[in-house]
Amino acid sequence: MTAARYIAVTSLLALILFADNVQAQQMGRTSAVTVGVRQYNNHPDDTEFPFGDSDLGYLMAYEFHEGNAFWQFGLGYTPSASATSQVAEVEYVITPQLHLVYQDGSLMMGVGALKHYISDTNGKHWTSIYWELMLGLQLPISTSVSIQGLACYQFRDWGNLGDFDTSEIEFGVNLSCKF
Repeated sequence: MTAARYIAVTSLLALILFADNVQAQQMGRTSAVTVGVRQYNNHPDDTEFPFGDSDLGYLMAYEFHEGNAFWQFGLGYTPSASATSQVAEVEYVITPQLHLVYQDGSLMMGVGALKHYISDTNGKHWTSIYWELMLGLQLPISTSVSIQGLACYQFRDWGNLGDFDTSEIEFGVNLSCKF
């Protein structure tokens, strides 16, 4: 499936969820739109990972909140990325992603699944699925707007999670607006 189709499917999903928002608010549910920026780090042992140290990616996401948890349907975009050891020169990366996040007060923690669509000098291709653990804080600016600071760790194999490398932790800042 092409990147354009994934963007279209993600946009359609966001529109459907937005249309359902009126009924959801009557049932105590809320929605949010989130935009953010992430600083990636190199994963030297992963030859498929397209990012290098200090590459910046941008996020646009829809969140469906219910109680202390929410689903986040997002699309990341990195306009250029420094190549890792086995990846050709990267032109851009598009990253569809889905997270389930638990929130208790200001503390946020979650797990997600991501898949990178890479356009590089060798063509266009998808990576394997990456998993992600998130931990962060959400600080309210107003009743509907908040800022989120997150530490994220991407990995491919749950069995190798014990090989956790702190140099591969990535950091992000998001602005979220509930409606």
